[in-house]
Amino acid sequence: MRVTNRMANQMVLADLQRSLENLMRAQEKLSTGRRVNRPSDDPTAAHRAVSSRAQLVVLEQFSRNIGELKAWVTTTEYALRAVSDSLIEVRTLAVQAANGTLSASDRENIAQRIDEFNEHIFRLTHERYSGRYVFSGTRTGEVPFERSGDDVVYLGNGAHMRVNIGEGSPLAFNLTGEEVFLGVGSGGRSLFKLLSDLSAAIRAGDTRQVGGELLADLDAALDRVTEKLGTVGAVTNRLERMEGVISGLVVKHKELLSLAEDADLAEAAMDFQFKQTAYQASLAACAKAIMPTLMDYLK
Repeated sequence: MRVTNRMANQMVLADLQRSLENLMRAQEKLSTGRRVNRPSDDPTAAHRAVSSRAQLVVLEQFSRNIGELKAWVTTTEYALRAVSDSLIEVRTLAVQAANGTLSASDRENIAQRIDEFNEHIFRLTHERYSGRYVFSGTRTGEVPFERSGDDVVYLGNGAHMRVNIGEGSPLAFNLTGEEVFLGVGSGGRSLFKLLSDLSAAIRAGDTRQVGGELLADLDAALDRVTEKLGTVGAVTNRLERMEGVISGLVVKHKELLSLAEDADLAEAAMDFQFKQTAYQASLAACAKAIMPTLMDYLK
């Protein structure tokens, strides 16, 4: 086969282009720190990298969910502990008021303090996290309770909110005002009506009712709040366990991602040096291989 000058030039330039392309690939690997910069570099490794990166996105969402829920539960726990502390104080006052030797002035002072605790607990039911009421069920934009005489009206609902904190792991994390503050004791009163009835009985000097039914219902209310604190504690424990699991999975998938696409920098530097030398050699060979043409002689 007759090889013309044009054919020779094209072959030499094609070889030079391949050498330059190899050099650019080596330079890209060294500058990015990754051996897989496009699927064609290693289709199997690229698939593993895409899979690990997708898993990391899901795990990061779970981690954000857990962070939000922990803050919500912390707000709920704060409110419940404050309610519990208030009820313990009220119980002490009720036991004191059951003593029939108190004067009317003493009973009035005790009743006023119980009314103050009643109002304090009412304000605690309006605790919010990130602008949302924690005791309103799923109606987080509405206040949970409104005053109605010496009782309250519940404006929330009895629904629990659920958020995924792992694959197939939805968690109900909120407490409703209904399950914490309504249907308390043998009479099924709200906690606020119970405290109103207690202060009224103390003012009236009804020590039998104060030391009997009302004190028993107060104990039931305190038990209810203590039980809900236990529920909140269980939710917190589950969140912390899942947080640990997710942290471990994040580390694992980051390692898999690194194994799939990261370059060995020492090896990449040597490869770049080798291909740079090869390209320079190609340039030198190209200058000698391209034969002079008639136009070169005519100059």
